[in-house]
Amino acid sequence: MIIIALSITIVLMGQTLRQKFVQISVLIATVIVVYFGSSVIQTAQRYERNNQVVTPATRYINMGLNPNTSGQIDGNDAWLYEQPGRTPKEKNRLYLSSIKRRLLNYSVGSLSEHFLKKATYMYGTGLTIQDFFYWYAGNKNNLEESILDRFGVTLVNGFQFFYILLSVMTFVFLWRHLKNKRSIPPVVLFSVLGVLGVCAFQVGLWEVRDRYSLLAVPFTVFIFSYALAELDIVGWISRFGSVLKQDVIRYFIISTGLLVFGYLSNYSLTTQLVEKNNVSIHQPYVAYAGQSDVKIKAHDKLKITFDVETTGNTGIFYNSAYSISSDSKSQQVKKYLPLQISLMNTTLHKSIEVDSNGNTKANTMQKGKYVLTLTNPTNQAIYTQGIIDIGKADFSFNSLYRSISGHPELMPVMTVARSSQNTLVSKKQYNAIFTLLFVILCIITYMFRKKDKILPLNKRKV
Repeated sequence: MIIIALSITIVLMGQTLRQKFVQISVLIATVIVVYFGSSVIQTAQRYERNNQVVTPATRYINMGLNPNTSGQIDGNDAWLYEQPGRTPKEKNRLYLSSIKRRLLNYSVGSLSEHFLKKATYMYGTGLTIQDFFYWYAGNKNNLEESILDRFGVTLVNGFQFFYILLSVMTFVFLWRHLKNKRSIPPVVLFSVLGVLGVCAFQVGLWEVRDRYSLLAVPFTVFIFSYALAELDIVGWISRFGSVLKQDVIRYFIISTGLLVFGYLSNYSLTTQLVEKNNVSIHQPYVAYAGQSDVKIKAHDKLKITFDVETTGNTGIFYNSAYSISSDSKSQQVKKYLPLQISLMNTTLHKSIEVDSNGNTKANTMQKGKYVLTLTNPTNQAIYTQGIIDIGKADFSFNSLYRSISGHPELMPVMTVARSSQNTLVSKKQYNAIFTLLFVILCIITYMFRKKDKILPLNKRKV
């Protein structure tokens, strides 16, 4: 969408036909270089295309039309037709049928309302949360809680003022240009088309996530910078200050009252406890687009060793396996059989109980060295998604991942985490943000009280 926006800008705003041709040619050449360069990098890093896990674009279009959500990714919807054995063409046909059914169930009004929900979901927050709360930093045996996990709620709410100001100023700037039929600089036109293109693609076609809105942020900030330069903000403050100075104390009291109301009405955020999982070890989950299930031979045992540096952890191991009557992997002949999972704390020489779902009892994994053993107890081969096959990709340099002994290409899906009760925002964070807002209010009040000394804007030409 951004390449299209740039192309339109060149066609509409280019000075001569020759310049337009040269610029479009450079753009096309850049796209070609990036495309083939990407393929070279993939080959160098030993990534291989696996046609069994290729997923069609219609999968995401179908999710975007889910009437039970705001068009964001949904677990059941995401894996609707991603079962092993289906070809990309079969998946595409099934998703197209689902898209048609969903469109027929919408009226024009309800579809418009759904698109509005998608836009609100994507652009309403102003700071991404969805996919970033579970980022962790640290070494192999000591993952640290992410900054967003600890301060996300505070950051989101603290950023709202600036996000709203950015959006409003951008809208006012563009409205004034359209209303007065004034020309728009080429870079601004490109930025506007970029924002509109990204929004139209995500809201009108694709599934949405709040992090997708980041694509539009650089363009919005660029337009905002033009707005600051053109809208004479300093002069506006001077004129507004002349009115405000006459009754600044009354406005200060009203603003303080609203601040106190906000503080008291949301104070429950600092006292309501929520369940949080502090991850110690996090192996990859099932590949995003599905995968060819790993085959485990009859009575075969796969082992993995790892260290746990904290106490009171719960282990979660993906345990879903099945046998099939032939290598065709037909859906009709699957028989689901769980793996045998055993877990041993070799430091304490203690066996940890793992249930049939692959989970340990809460807080039973203490600090120490562990050996996890996955066994096929049957007389036939079984297949499982509890193990990721990364093929020839080399993950040996990444200390966060642990492979099965003797099989560097196989990584078991597992999480070791300790549960805790905590509030969404700490009292220190909560008090700090409202204290900051009050300090800003006091500074603004003082500036308007002493406007003639601090902001003598009406006495000079701006």
